Amino acid sequence: MADTNFPDEWLARSLEGVLTPELLVELRTKAQAGQTLWETLVAQKIVSDEQILTALSTRFRLKLADVKEVDHSVKEKVPEQLARRYHILPLRVTDSFLEIATANPFDLDAEKALAFATAREIRMQLLAPSKINEKLDEVYRPEKTLDKMFQKMEGSPELVQLVEEVGPEEIAVSEEQASQRPIVRLVDLIISEAILARSSDIHIEPEEGGVAVRYRIDGVLRQQMKIPRQAGLPLISRIKIMSSLDIADRLRPQDGRARVAVNGQPIDLRVSTLPASLGEKVVIRILDSRATVKSLDSLGLNPEEVEAIRRLLENHEGILLVTGPTGSGKTTTLYSCINQIKSEGVNIVTVEDPVEYRMQGIVQVQVQEKAGLTFASALRSILRQDPNVVLVGEIRDRETAQ
Repeated sequence: MADTNFPDEWLARSLEGVLTPELLVELRTKAQAGQTLWETLVAQKIVSDEQILTALSTRFRLKLADVKEVDHSVKEKVPEQLARRYHILPLRVTDSFLEIATANPFDLDAEKALAFATAREIRMQLLAPSKINEKLDEVYRPEKTLDKMFQKMEGSPELVQLVEEVGPEEIAVSEEQASQRPIVRLVDLIISEAILARSSDIHIEPEEGGVAVRYRIDGVLRQQMKIPRQAGLPLISRIKIMSSLDIADRLRPQDGRARVAVNGQPIDLRVSTLPASLGEKVVIRILDSRATVKSLDSLGLNPEEVEAIRRLLENHEGILLVTGPTGSGKTTTLYSCINQIKSEGVNIVTVEDPVEYRMQGIVQVQVQEKAGLTFASALRSILRQDPNVVLVGEIRDRETAQ
């Protein structure tokens, strides 16, 4: 780059003590053509994006942009050409204002052009140039984002291996069958990252601007990534194939299951699909059968509550109902109770869909509705097995309740 001023040399005033006049002159000669001072400082590893953002936010009292939930419909109000020309990311639009992310909040030309084009007041937030470029591709060129994602996965080690169930035995599918196309690798990535993050559920939900992938971690849904809309259908089809669902039926809810091996460790997946206005939503429940059963004392209950449960478990007859929302720990609580009363002299039988914990010394029955083994039919058979204790995973119908 020639020895000319950067378009954003105003930034130097906010980095006093780091950016000396001598260093500024040196950077002008090192910068690549079209590179801003911000980009040059980061490229030369003099400061980081975070340091610049903090300095600007503190000095000018500007808000830092949160790009996790960008409203992709805003691109209808701001053409791509305009966004790229002024290097801004449109975040949100209302009837009265347009909210944008920028690395140059003093660009009056950009403010005037955007205000004229949208007939709205412009509100600015701060975002690093590299992040703006990345998000512009995600909003306006989703196919480029998908290509980058596939390139990133190319050559990466296989973390997930599909395991197909054949009767009571299991066989591992070869790499060629299980991970042949980029979309298959994408599904593997989503599942493996969710398991490593200790997620209980994966939500894959079509939206206006793409397909959102969220993980439920510690009871809270957190967005992990956003996939281009055109990848949504093959992504969901792959998940359906893994869980033996009908990929052609997109108008009815379906439930299935799959077993995968992550780093050689078996993990069970329960898959549920739901037709929605923008396409099928998929929820994958992650069930790690290796998880150890907690004791009653380690559930986080008050000592008085633990003692009350122990007294209930000493009864030789009656029913104990455990209720709560998804992921609240109902099954964990039930198995803690089973662990409390388990002994050689007690015949304990469970009927579940799916079996979430493996426990020695009890009989665990997996519901297989396609084979006619429902909760109700399993219960009828269990009652002829001389049980002392029966654990019913779900009460889905009147017959099971009775």
